[in-house]
Amino acid sequence: GIHVNGGTGHTLLSCDIASMGRGGVQVSGGDRVSLKPGGHTIANCDIHDLSRIDHTYTPAIHAGGVGLRAVHNRLRRVNSSALRVEGNEHLFEFNEIAYVVQESDDQGGVDMFGNPTYRGNVYRWNFFHHVGNWRDPTNGPDYGQAGIRLDDAISGTLVYGNVFWRSSAGKSWCGGVQIHGGKENIVDNNVFVDGPAAVS
Repeated sequence: GIHVNGGTGHTLLSCDIASMGRGGVQVSGGDRVSLKPGGHTIANCDIHDLSRIDHTYTPAIHAGGVGLRAVHNRLRRVNSSALRVEGNEHLFEFNEIAYVVQESDDQGGVDMFGNPTYRGNVYRWNFFHHVGNWRDPTNGPDYGQAGIRLDDAISGTLVYGNVFWRSSAGKSWCGGVQIHGGKENIVDNNVFVDGPAAVS
């Protein structure tokens, strides 16, 4: 729907992005070598009903670079993740993430993977609900679906003050927050409701 690549201080405010063949918003900026932030903001947007053509890796928000802020957004009804996050020192707060990871396995409402230098990212005061196979969470899929999935050595992430309701599913007992191989991640002061596991 919208692609911002580079620049500084761009804002997407009160946009409604729906019924897309792929993802909703792809935004990157800043410099990862110096950690200079791009300063982009996504605020008060409703991004929903995505991934009609490409069903995986087509999130509502794909964030890259340094220093993105996403606040007060509704991200819902996506076949895979609501957020795919790459880079450093992004802030995600006061967002609602719902009815996502509807088809994918081994993913989360937030999905980060593959680079232990993606550090300093913060998820606070968000509401995750109805993620993955929430109707029958202990009966598949094989690997699991989480509210936030820090996969393949993701490190240095703060998950604080969020609510995870029906945000844990899978035969491997994937938690509302799932950490796979990383270090120095902090999960603090969150609420987990009605799921097989809180943290895995």
